[in-house]
Amino acid sequence: MRLRDLCPLLALFAVPALAVQDPGNSPSAAASFRHGVVLRDGDADEAADAALARGSAGLPPGGRDLGLQPTSSTPYDHYFGSVRSVIASMEAHGTSMAKACHLMKVGHSFDYKTRDPYRPDPPRLTELEHSGDCKSKALWLFENLGDSSALFVIGKGQKNLRTSHAWVYWRCDGRWWILDCTDRIDPVAADSVSADRYIPYYSFGKLGTYRHATTKVNSSPTNAVAANSSNSAAPVGQKKTR
Repeated sequence: MRLRDLCPLLALFAVPALAVQDPGNSPSAAASFRHGVVLRDGDADEAADAALARGSAGLPPGGRDLGLQPTSSTPYDHYFGSVRSVIASMEAHGTSMAKACHLMKVGHSFDYKTRDPYRPDPPRLTELEHSGDCKSKALWLFENLGDSSALFVIGKGQKNLRTSHAWVYWRCDGRWWILDCTDRIDPVAADSVSADRYIPYYSFGKLGTYRHATTKVNSSPTNAVAANSSNSAAPVGQKKTR
């Protein structure tokens, strides 16, 4: 079997859990759900170029500001049925900053709880249980915003961490906002955070699926990104959730 034929098989065994702490030197790999991400060299670029050529993949307003690049696949697709369901049922309308701030506070009040290390909970379960991990809280917020400009995002909360995080990008009054109700109680302007904070890898929205310019594509089968947000102390005014 040729090496290139092995890539899809390797990818299936290399998708990261999205809601568990990176185990570091933990002796129990089975309990920690540690995995690596395979970002397949060239595949995303070729798919994006082909889609753009067909005119079937566009960017949301202001998408270039986020470095969005349309792609037909991500390492998370097998686990994101709940994300696709939310996107499919989303109606095209906007929302207000007041509503976004209210939803942030509600989502922040939910307990932090992981029910599945790979799949975000359906928003109705997150609301019913008043709990969820970062990806489940972000998906709940994404659905309740009811805004077709919003994006469900997987990335890193901080550059120097080995773990990943989930949040929402939302565009209001010509500006992108980071809505992270796991760690914050209020929106923060995306253009106000430092380059080593909130680093996006993949975004999912009504108009398409995207990878970001910050997503490093390489052929290594062990480009490891575990799956949670920062373990550092929460900033002032934020709730420690882990």
